[in-house]
Amino acid sequence: MEVLAFRSKVYFVSANVPVDYIPKVPPTKWYTHSLVYQTKELAGKILEDIISPGDTVAIKIHFGERYTQCYIRPVYVRKIVEKVKEMGGKPFVCDTLFSGGKVLHDEGGEALWSRRDLEEGLKTAAMNGFTPETMDCPVIFADAPKGLKSVEFDVNGRFIKKVYIAPAIAEADVLLSVAHFKCHDVMSVGGALKNIGVGCQSKQGKWWIHHNTKLEVDWEKCNGCGKCIPACPTNAIVLSEGKAKIIPEKCIDCAFCIDYCPTEAFISRIFPDVLEQESRIGEAAAGIIKYFRGKCACINLAIDIVPLCDCDPFVGIPIVPNLGVFASKDPVAVDRACIDMVNNSPGIPGSMAEAAGVMERGAEKFNAIARLRWKATPGAAHVAPDWRVMLEAAEKAGAGKQDYELIEINFGYSPRNSGNKP
Repeated sequence: MEVLAFRSKVYFVSANVPVDYIPKVPPTKWYTHSLVYQTKELAGKILEDIISPGDTVAIKIHFGERYTQCYIRPVYVRKIVEKVKEMGGKPFVCDTLFSGGKVLHDEGGEALWSRRDLEEGLKTAAMNGFTPETMDCPVIFADAPKGLKSVEFDVNGRFIKKVYIAPAIAEADVLLSVAHFKCHDVMSVGGALKNIGVGCQSKQGKWWIHHNTKLEVDWEKCNGCGKCIPACPTNAIVLSEGKAKIIPEKCIDCAFCIDYCPTEAFISRIFPDVLEQESRIGEAAAGIIKYFRGKCACINLAIDIVPLCDCDPFVGIPIVPNLGVFASKDPVAVDRACIDMVNNSPGIPGSMAEAAGVMERGAEKFNAIARLRWKATPGAAHVAPDWRVMLEAAEKAGAGKQDYELIEINFGYSPRNSGNKP
């Protein structure tokens, strides 16, 4: 007797609205066909057997950066917050601080990589619409005030042996990843796995995603100026023989010293290639999923599917039309479902899909666009991201599986179902 393998359930709400819905829906129920309303109800669908009354729920999003255009619209998150409250949960909306410790400013005073610093990061969050008033719940950086603290959790991955979870996320009862699904120049795709594997970690965790050794000092570059010593938040740097020296047992890999060294003397001698970084993200995501022991869920908003990350202000034209919202308890499955539907969609003229020659349905779009991006970068034409590496590493590490069942669902008003249930 053949045993059918279990497939992860991925729920999908389409962004498409039937042209004939207007005469079928009372004016008081038109809002139920809004993708915002559908997202709210979809959150309830995947959280109904996860949230218990009184549970603290970390809603992990990306606040975006200065001048970014296509991060998640705040109203989606606000409605998810409302649904969590209806279910008895206590939500907070959060992001984590970016690696490093010094926010640079241009000649006009604009902050660059503002999320390195709590004050500048909260200003960016507010500019982009994420405040306690707009969300109706706390809005925080989960590793505030400096990103130096973490909750460590052992991971038995090929590359990642430990994750460093941002404290406020680690202390929550439930983790809900709400990701803007789009392309990414390093990971090829940005969705649930990246939002969890990178976005839920402190600066130390982010360091070990992108590196595989601790910082060292290049003595030939170091001039002994000592500017790094007061910048180090853990007193892990001393002067020895007129040169900076790192005390490894005190160093927490925060990378503050890199930002404050005028001679760029702090280096990582072993920098993994892009494919290894993708594996590290998959393994890290698996570790964080295991930490929450089944109390984790994921929502991917596959709208404004642009060629670059929400960190970038110049994201360009979306590569395919809006698809809708995907949700699952399995981050691997939800990312794979999004990838498959994007690849099976037609490209948008004038976008990077056209520039990469992947306009037709069925063409693999993400890797082609990421590689096109790197070919335009001086000295990096050889970089070849591949999303399969990240998903395969996450699957092997136990984050979930790529084999999924896509269940299209709709919570809109129907005369046969006045209870607004699918």
